This record gives sequence, C-alpha cells and structure tokens, in this order.
Amino acid sequence: MQVHYTINQKKMANKPIELKKKDYTIQVGYSKDAIKNKMMKFISKSGDEFEISAEEMSSILVSQVNSNTLEATFVESDRINVVEVGRQLECVLEEDMKKGQKIRMNYTHPYPVEFALIEEAYKIAKIDESIPRITITKEYLDDVRAKIKPEMREYSESFYKSFKNIKK
Repeated sequence: MQVHYTINQKKMANKPIELKKKDYTIQVGYSKDAIKNKMMKFISKSGDEFEISAEEMSSILVSQVNSNTLEATFVESDRINVVEVGRQLECVLEEDMKKGQKIRMNYTHPYPVEFALIEEAYKIAKIDESIPRITITKEYLDDVRAKIKPEMREYSESFYKSFKNIKK
C-alpha cells in the first residue's frame, strides 16, 4: 500500500521537524532513512532517545487514546488527505423479504487517510488504491459550502436517516 505525504522531503532532509515540550522533543524527517521508513524519534530532557515507526504509533493510539482526541488531532488541520475506502455492511431485515434474512452490501466512501489506514489494519475497510488521493483544504470546503442548496442538504439528511438499522 502506498501512502502519500504532503511534506516536502527535500526540506526535511536538511532539518528535522520538531515538536518541543517541557520534558521531551519529538522529531520527524531527521534523516533520509527516517523519511523512507516513516520513523519518528522521541528525545527525553536528559538526552535519551528512541525511535518508533508511524505504524507502531498508530497502533498505540488506536488501542490507548480516546477517539475524540484522535479525531481532533487529525481534523484540526489546514488540509485533510482523503482516500476512497470500501467496506461491507451486513444488514438484518425486519420486514419486506424474509424477516431475519441477512444481506451484505458493499459501500464505498471518501475517508481521511489516517483513519483509513487504521481501519484497513483492523480489516474493517479496504483502501481503493485505483482512486487517487485528494487533499481537502479549508478553501475547497468554503467553496463547496457556498454552492450547497437547501434541497441538497435535505436529500442528504433523509438518505442517512434511512441507515438507522445498519450494523457493522
């Protein structure tokens, strides 16, 4: 699977990107190998350091961090990288056809790449690599919001209300 990053790798090869806190510093892009292998380095106040891959960090975050915290981390940004993911939904019918009968539907939709990678690792979703990744910016969202008509909003609301009984 190929993941696209919007970070200028030439800039990163010269100087790492750092997040400095009182008791530690986190670095990314500190070497060509770190960029290639998507590694990050944690450095303590005393100078001790260790490296961890972005994949390992994602795994830790998924298992230990509140989802509201994760959402804010990925969404409070000037851009969101989005891929198309597919998932299979299983529905249990309550009427029409035969009560209790299960049907499966394939469902595809755009999704932030960070969440898509996590869900693909858990085998809940599959990234469609044939669809190019897009970057959503605030300017793009403002432009689209300006074009939304009330009947479009009403259609979307009624469409998603119809999904009230869907189970994963």
